Amino acid sequence: MPTVAALPRIFELALPDLALARGGVVKSHRVRGWWWSREGDTPDTPRPDVPTVLLVHALTGSAQAGGEGGWWEPLIGPGRALDPAQYRIVCFNNLGSCYGSSGPGVGGFPTEKNLELTSLDISHALLLGLDKLGVGQVHLTTGGSLGGMVTLALAALAPKRFERLLPLATSVAASAWVVGWNHVARQILRLDPGYPENIGRGLEIARQLAILTYRAEPGLDARQPRPVQASSHESGYPVQSYLEHQGAKLRNRFAAQAYELQLAAMDHHDLMQPLPGDNRPAISRVKASTLVVDIDTDQLFTPAQAESLAKCLRDAGARVERATVRSIHGHDAFLMEWETLGPILTRALQLQAPTS
Repeated sequence: MPTVAALPRIFELALPDLALARGGVVKSHRVRGWWWSREGDTPDTPRPDVPTVLLVHALTGSAQAGGEGGWWEPLIGPGRALDPAQYRIVCFNNLGSCYGSSGPGVGGFPTEKNLELTSLDISHALLLGLDKLGVGQVHLTTGGSLGGMVTLALAALAPKRFERLLPLATSVAASAWVVGWNHVARQILRLDPGYPENIGRGLEIARQLAILTYRAEPGLDARQPRPVQASSHESGYPVQSYLEHQGAKLRNRFAAQAYELQLAAMDHHDLMQPLPGDNRPAISRVKASTLVVDIDTDQLFTPAQAESLAKCLRDAGARVERATVRSIHGHDAFLMEWETLGPILTRALQLQAPTS
């Protein structure tokens, strides 16, 4: 039986320069990644016989998917759905984020006014990272929200490379509803007196707004209930304290410029548009076997959008299955409903690979 490496690893790679879709070039390009695999399989010497699972984080996530504090910690580890004894588990920090990959404030990152990223830019950077590692075929690629958008974009850019997809709580293109919420968040940032270099309270309030779209009313009522006694709300309602806490936490760990770039990447996600040099919708290039997953209480990416994505993939000739996460928590259920997500991951890992 393969032996799991004792601990996951963080690594950094120097990558080729990257021209961005909407202008600007990333020079001195770097990416930070997270790796957990069996003993003897390392970022320096990846073994060709170990299947790769690529995880793509969401808007303000990082490369640290597993291990203590990882955003999918309950799903990754020996005996769990993503077992490093069976798979090489890799996650990169998104381009334009602020956890070690090229982004605002890092030397070589473009500083043009009104710079924006797309989901395709992030995907191009991840492909360069896989190339640098020497990882060719990817057994399963998965992510939620923006991570799901990038998952789909990867398979559109390199159809033969990605065998299975698990896009969670995402869509083929950002809807007007999603773009609208992101627009309001961006305007909040720009009203901050310290914009653009020193954004504080603006980032906190933008995050509070976002949290309300990430959750659903039943989940908030369950976790932040009204006080039992009428007089006990004099110091504020629990949900108010919760939102203040979430806003302050993001302010302390994330850069507002990076937040804007990740919002833009979500806004510009549209795989109904063709890639350069092609005249077909980009989504029609995807050949990977795909398990499309929605969350029944998701306010941002509805079950109807998941059905539309599944139809686009079937029309392209891909093998598609569907699943729904039942949750009171809304969009963020893909970061919360561990007992449901484990079997979904196992199912995705076992999808029949494309025949050609």
